[in-house]
Amino acid sequence: MMLQRRRWRPVQTFALWSLLALAVAHPSLADDPQPKPTRTTGARLDFIDEKLRESWAEFSIKPSRVASDEEFLRRAYLDLLGRIPNISEANGFLRSKEAGKRAKLVEYLLVHPDYPKNFATIWKVILLGRKDQAREVDPQALTNWLRRQFNENRPWNEMAFDLIDAKGSNKENGAVNFSLAHMGDGAINLTSITTRVFLGQQIQCTQCHDHPSNDWKQADFWGINAFYKGLRSEPVQTTNAAGTVTLDHYELFDEPTDQYSSYERRDAQLRIAFPTFLDGRKISQNKDVDRREALARFITEPSNEALAKAYVNRMWGHFLGRGFVQPVDDFGAHNLPSQPELLDELARNFQSSGYDTKMLIRWIMNSEAYNLTSATTKDNDKDETLFSHMNLKPMTPEQLFDSLIVATAAHKTAGADQADRRDRWMRQFQFAFAKDEGEESSSFQGTIPQALMMMNGELMEKAVGGRSGSFLADLLDQARLQKKGSFESYVVDTLYLAALSRRPTGREREAARHFLVNYPDTIGVMEDMFWSLLNSNEFVLNR
Repeated sequence: MMLQRRRWRPVQTFALWSLLALAVAHPSLADDPQPKPTRTTGARLDFIDEKLRESWAEFSIKPSRVASDEEFLRRAYLDLLGRIPNISEANGFLRSKEAGKRAKLVEYLLVHPDYPKNFATIWKVILLGRKDQAREVDPQALTNWLRRQFNENRPWNEMAFDLIDAKGSNKENGAVNFSLAHMGDGAINLTSITTRVFLGQQIQCTQCHDHPSNDWKQADFWGINAFYKGLRSEPVQTTNAAGTVTLDHYELFDEPTDQYSSYERRDAQLRIAFPTFLDGRKISQNKDVDRREALARFITEPSNEALAKAYVNRMWGHFLGRGFVQPVDDFGAHNLPSQPELLDELARNFQSSGYDTKMLIRWIMNSEAYNLTSATTKDNDKDETLFSHMNLKPMTPEQLFDSLIVATAAHKTAGADQADRRDRWMRQFQFAFAKDEGEESSSFQGTIPQALMMMNGELMEKAVGGRSGSFLADLLDQARLQKKGSFESYVVDTLYLAALSRRPTGREREAARHFLVNYPDTIGVMEDMFWSLLNSNEFVLNR
């Protein structure tokens, strides 16, 4: 039995979806010629390619072919801008015959205003998660702060220092909200997320016992926790014009302290821990030192290789679908990197670049591995760690939402309440698609609520509706004005380009044209066709 959206013709919808789904589910059926890689090279890029080729040869793995321009285009937009390209952007790239156009696209996207917006969203989720925050936390202020940092390409070590040590108003200094969100319950959560995000170390289980397969001990967890013993916050109120006292913001500050953390061993012995970094270095036990500032310096100092490795691994995971270490924040003897030499070299050069995020992105996106297709071969279909093909990546809720908006311009039909409706749609998407911990899976796991929202939700209804002023109504008017080529081919090509950032194969085009020619309800067929494309695996997966 097939789920049907309201007022749609079940037989027609089922037949059309079945025909379209054959090619949509198997993108390798696309009849585009084998593309040639168009990459710039450099010392770091050569090293990436060299090390990966060595590992492929060692395990007798033949990498997948180079991704088509359509595949690379969509992937690059999703990874850097958090959305698919619009029709104009897709046409401009796909029609270009310019040499090295992929590397030039990367440069273009790195200066696009949606780049800092997207990475601010990514890091807001990493730092805060997607759950509603307590009233003292200002997620938007943190997002705005992150957006400025990525827009200026601020060095990662400086960003990390500010996030760990941020003080003052959480409204004026958005970085304050990171510590503010996690400082409850004796800063236990703050201790855990600090080591995971900035050091790639999951030491949270050592809160209660020594790590079973790593060297971390209870004393390591509580030694980091002791750095936060002086952390305090207080509300600041203001009086509005009506004389009402309201909350304005929260101030975060550090009181001088000589407190220590106490914990209980499994043998019931009570122990204490003064501020101690993971490598054993300590600070003064008196009140003459700013403990959080000292922790920030330990984490971001040049001699600490863990900061660069953790960031490089996380970024590699973002772009390639999995890190050298997976999960990306769980380094240790129990979870060794799949490509240790490559990880070390990238981390060293990232550090030498001045922790330059954009430079790291260039190295990754211009590498051979990033330019491979996601279609596997019989030689590499079992490979999960050597990057011989692109890993499939489910869209995040934010990517999926923004891509639907770009593909359909659904927000333009919302009327006077456009902004409110857009916010409501986004909240619905986050609720249905987000994982509680804010981390994304590396494999696609659709759920019934997700499927229902995509098929029958309010946003989808607006997205594929053919009412006046909609994307489909405008497309129908444009198609009727075409003097070159057939009306049907123009409609089909445009729908595929809008939804999937590619033109249809010959087989797909003929299947779709059949319905446009043989059914009198043209706008109804267009609605069904667009709905089918937007509900396909090819749309919801970043491949």
